[in-house]
Amino acid sequence: MTDTSASLLLLMFTMGFMGSLHCIGMCGGLVSAVTLSRQQVWWSGLLIYQLGRVTTYAVLGLLVGISGAALSVFGGDLLQRMLALLAGLLMILFAMNLAGWLPDPLRRAGIWAARRTGLAQLARSVANDARAGGWYALGLANGLLPCGLVYAALSLALAAGDAVDGLLMMTCFGLGTIPAMMAVPSVLRAMTPTLRSTAMRTAAVMMVVLGLMTIFRGVMHMHQM
Repeated sequence: MTDTSASLLLLMFTMGFMGSLHCIGMCGGLVSAVTLSRQQVWWSGLLIYQLGRVTTYAVLGLLVGISGAALSVFGGDLLQRMLALLAGLLMILFAMNLAGWLPDPLRRAGIWAARRTGLAQLARSVANDARAGGWYALGLANGLLPCGLVYAALSLALAAGDAVDGLLMMTCFGLGTIPAMMAVPSVLRAMTPTLRSTAMRTAAVMMVVLGLMTIFRGVMHMHQM
């Protein structure tokens, strides 16, 4: 991997980690529906669920990476830089939503998608199931829910212009979200509204910084063209 690629992987992991508090509110609802309905949390199943999400992100990263490579072949380098700028803007908008300063335009879409695709029913059936396949399938499906943070990550993976980089970037992004998602049961039981608000606003500020860094990188690359 090049130094640039290594820095992008770190950026993607950090992006997933910082934005994962939003995951607790969105896709974490499915996790809580599954875990809190059981007398004891099945940690192995919860981890398998996370791996399902990461698998979906990795496949999406591979697909957009292939698309980005095609754009690069056809002289789409400027478009790739514009996508990097778009990703930075999406990160900032996402951060403002994370802090509660902007509404989430995709929240209703996510709820609608979960109902229409049968994801909510799958979560209920998985709740009392100790089979790994059901939990993995739930994770795979969950990775497809509308999410501004995922779209920002995919924009960066597309801008990378390489299939392998796209796969690795989205894998790192997914891995970054795992700590908070694994902590969902404990967080929901222990975190007070005030503490959660403070944590989300702190994460939002850091996400704004990441967005500005991404925009700066895009601008610098455009000047070097």
